[in-house]
Amino acid sequence: MEQVLDFERTKDPDGQFIPLVVRMKLDLAGVRIHLADWQALSNKERQTLAQVPAADPTARDHFLVTLQQMLTAAGRSKIEQKVAATAKTLACLDDSEPGCVTAICAHAGVVADWGNLGCFERYLLCHAAAKNDRALCRTIASEMPALQLAPVRGG
Repeated sequence: MEQVLDFERTKDPDGQFIPLVVRMKLDLAGVRIHLADWQALSNKERQTLAQVPAADPTARDHFLVTLQQMLTAAGRSKIEQKVAATAKTLACLDDSEPGCVTAICAHAGVVADWGNLGCFERYLLCHAAAKNDRALCRTIASEMPALQLAPVRGG
């Protein structure tokens, strides 16, 4: 279930920051935009980018075309193209759960079956692990039905 998370809406009600669902799509497509580019878009355009699928190469191409059209209409520069994501460059695409995700989940009391998670859930766990943020990991788990919260043990 790809969506802007409730905790993101609470922290940023005006949508001035790029939400995790859009960051994931940018990473999958292998592009970067500046925060000023995001802020130049209308709220409706931002919502569209959050909702446009990007799960497979064809969908990513559509996402990129949509993004570029929006940025061009807003008078922004061309998007910075990188290499499209692979399992080697984006951990959430790997079939094996990264050790940092295993560790943060254990410390945060989050139960996750990596093999049964979607790309977005994996991306969120990798994001929490990269920040080494137990509270963020638990917050994410509270919003994602595929993740379970266990009681936190000391530490």
